[in-house]
Amino acid sequence: MDRIANALKVLGHPERLRILALLARGELTVSELTQILGLSQPRVTQYINSLESAAIIERLKEGSWVFSRLRRGNAAVTALVATTLNALPVDDKTLLSDRRRLEDVRAERAKAAESFFASVANDTGQLGDEYLPQSDIETAMRAMAGDGPFDYMVDLGTGTGRVLDVFSDRIARGSGIDNNTDMLKVARHKLASAGHDHISVRQGDLHVTPLDANCADLVTLHQVLHYLDDPYEAISEAARILSPGGRLLIIDFEAHDLEAFRKDYAHRRLGFQDTDIAGWAREVGLTVETVKTIKGVSHGRPNVKIWCAVKSAPLNKGHHHVSA
Repeated sequence: MDRIANALKVLGHPERLRILALLARGELTVSELTQILGLSQPRVTQYINSLESAAIIERLKEGSWVFSRLRRGNAAVTALVATTLNALPVDDKTLLSDRRRLEDVRAERAKAAESFFASVANDTGQLGDEYLPQSDIETAMRAMAGDGPFDYMVDLGTGTGRVLDVFSDRIARGSGIDNNTDMLKVARHKLASAGHDHISVRQGDLHVTPLDANCADLVTLHQVLHYLDDPYEAISEAARILSPGGRLLIIDFEAHDLEAFRKDYAHRRLGFQDTDIAGWAREVGLTVETVKTIKGVSHGRPNVKIWCAVKSAPLNKGHHHVSA
């Protein structure tokens, strides 16, 4: 009851309601909120602190930037926030003006993102997926995951957020985790441009995410494992955040001998055998149920495989893996 009372008290302020209405449309920094609201940064920071202390919003630090966004997790507070947002008049002049300035901020962000697109457009070492049969992969991913709907999807190593976009119509909400802030800027731009307000991305280590155990019913690892020193750790973390009965999709190269991929694309592992993935999955309480092979786009390009695993048992904490 105290938490609800505190949330009601915090929400009973017009400027905080303006911030709430803006964050309902996506993540924003304090400087962006200051620009939109026309208020001083100390005052905006004070309002943000109040909203955060009431568990209405949360802040995420990425380098020198700190993003604020609506917080989920407490059903009562989330319901109260939703009711408050629905009660705000759609024709309020102040809120309409805020939304117009929000679009200006997004336009500036889009311009910066487009500049980054130009710098990486031909950088196969960073994006490097022109050698993948993307449409075939994405069609197969959707088929193997099932129609859903999924309550919460997590894409580990999200990059530009493409996989979240692919599943956007089947998920109630989605999160992408990536350690590269430049790629996250690209992802934010792409997802915002597509109108995916139910999807967000954040900086983090995919081996040790800030997410709760058993929170997601769909987790994806798309073209991630071959960059890692220990793919098992990523699969283990995926299993930890996956709820019982949830699905993990691993999309990566079939084992190959194209040594140039190490030099040209910084790959540490040259693909994976079915036994690799099945063994790691089994150790963390997952069962690989289906596997699909997708032929490379041309000669000299490795095949891609998709493994779909289901969480069927709790992790045996006392068992240690042996790297394949």
